[in-house]
Amino acid sequence: MRKIRFFIALWAGKLLLFVFKRIGRERDDKPGMASMRLCEDFLAQVAKPKLTIAVTGTNGKTSISSMVAGMLREQGMTVSYNDWGANHHAGQARCILDTVSIFNRPIKDACVIESDELISPINIPRIKPNYMIVNNVARDSMLRNANPEYIAGQLRKACDGSPETVVIINADDPLCCFIGEKNRKVYFGADYLHTNPFENIAKDFSVCPVCGASVKYEYRNYRHIGKFICTDCGVATPARDFLSKGVSADSTSISVEEKAGCFDYPLISRGVHNVYNTTAIVALMRDLGNSPEEVAHLLSVTKLPEFRETRHFVDDVEVICRVAKGQNATSVSTVFEHLAKDESKKELIILLDEIFENPKKQETVAWIYDTDYEFLNNDNIRKIVIGGLRCKDHYLRLLLAGLPKEKICCVKDIFETAKLVDHKGVDKIFILHDVNCVSRGHAVRDAVIEHIKAKGGKVNAR
Repeated sequence: MRKIRFFIALWAGKLLLFVFKRIGRERDDKPGMASMRLCEDFLAQVAKPKLTIAVTGTNGKTSISSMVAGMLREQGMTVSYNDWGANHHAGQARCILDTVSIFNRPIKDACVIESDELISPINIPRIKPNYMIVNNVARDSMLRNANPEYIAGQLRKACDGSPETVVIINADDPLCCFIGEKNRKVYFGADYLHTNPFENIAKDFSVCPVCGASVKYEYRNYRHIGKFICTDCGVATPARDFLSKGVSADSTSISVEEKAGCFDYPLISRGVHNVYNTTAIVALMRDLGNSPEEVAHLLSVTKLPEFRETRHFVDDVEVICRVAKGQNATSVSTVFEHLAKDESKKELIILLDEIFENPKKQETVAWIYDTDYEFLNNDNIRKIVIGGLRCKDHYLRLLLAGLPKEKICCVKDIFETAKLVDHKGVDKIFILHDVNCVSRGHAVRDAVIEHIKAKGGKVNAR
């Protein structure tokens, strides 16, 4: 009976997937949802490709998953991957449905599965991936993942339930580097990157997870990520198998040290967090047996999804549209810190509003008080324009951060924000939008470009 139920679920999911592809709804989780509802342990029974890679962690999942899928395809492999970030039960089932035939036989070479941390204890033991990348653990949305120590515990359960999985893990993150005691682990990290990280309001890690004593850092690269030691019990950052030794002067490459030597690799994007993302990818691809030269080539020809960051030049002003994961104090603070350290003269549009189809669904705005808006109190930032229904919440938070009200504009209609920026005398205009509001962010970006062109600006081909 169990087998019959599984095949009904498989055939129903495959039929729906076939129909959805035909009607242009390929980016839909409903085929996976149907299979999971018809057979609760569908993920355990469905056949897996020869190579299955799960990617989890608070920040960086989509960037890493997308890059890994692209690199495997560049090698000539057939790969299933939900490039729209569907990382819950239905999305994972939808991803694996695309890798098997109606007879439950693998028809693709690999599957890259992005996994939400909360459901990892349920699905990772069912999927039993060959590899699982754990990029970091930090405070996230109160609606989704909340306390980082609890999330680390969930990831620990996931690893314990799949001991045959190789865990590629951030050694510099004291919240997650100790999980996976039963697994073979490949540690990655970074030497001191001379980032001079700012002090954050909210600290995700302050005491030793073993004895509760104060922890000392030899260095921090950002937030709680760095090389640490407990002077009481000796718990410390594990030895890194892949250690980023530094970033090139033009911020386009990193040197990664391993047993075989030190090799240069293209950096997938600027920013200290992308040093860690790139090093994690290098660790995976090298452990799969690829040469440093092959990995460097793959990184050079595989790009991040465009929705993560776009750049346009208009009248010698760089218009940059960038994701800043809303309701996530860690992600947004990291972006704010990057803006503060960027010495160019700039104006900023913030579009970190709640966008929900269900009007009854709402999230507390308490996350903005864990976020370091103080970083934006910087002379290089000439004006901040806030758009959306929550604009006054952000306006109040900026005032509490010490910004003069003369530098802040506040408007509920996000498209009105484009009319409030002035490109004269600035080098850059940044538009920060939530990961769930990509189309809105790009629409505002286009409106900014049109606004500059209407004032006589010309688009530069760069």
